[in-house]
Amino acid sequence: MSKRTGGKAATNRGAQNHDITPAGIAAGTIVLTLHGALPVEYLTPGDRVVTRDGTRVLRGLHVRVARDEPAIRIAASALGHDRPEAEMVVSPEQEILIRDWRAKALYGVETAMVPARRLVDGQYVRRETPEELRLFTLEFDSPAVIYAGDLQLACDRVAAEV
Repeated sequence: MSKRTGGKAATNRGAQNHDITPAGIAAGTIVLTLHGALPVEYLTPGDRVVTRDGTRVLRGLHVRVARDEPAIRIAASALGHDRPEAEMVVSPEQEILIRDWRAKALYGVETAMVPARRLVDGQYVRRETPEELRLFTLEFDSPAVIYAGDLQLACDRVAAEV
């Protein structure tokens, strides 16, 4: 386990395993942009997305249709007051910034980037396998933490240099 301190959060990142479902957020998840809160599927490259570090230009938006793959359903307010503000679905590997007793219990720090699969409790954060799910991955010039569904989510996919 390694800890990322540059983003002021610990993370549990190991060697990349290509058998693991990539990070992503489901269609319908609301993302904050300079043009307001928009469902992720309405974003296009060039949009300015609000991140922890200010705004970033969205370089790419990748859509993947997951069929019979695991997903994590997070109930409204499961991770704090209005966090998320509505029920949302993410891939098991989608990292979520937490800053409460969960970060302390899992990593012994005040804030941590945690894969959604580590937050499963079976009641408010549940693993499920939908028949079909559209997952979106946002791409920026460098890793970013976006505001989506009133949570802070890691976007580590980086645009390739041309």
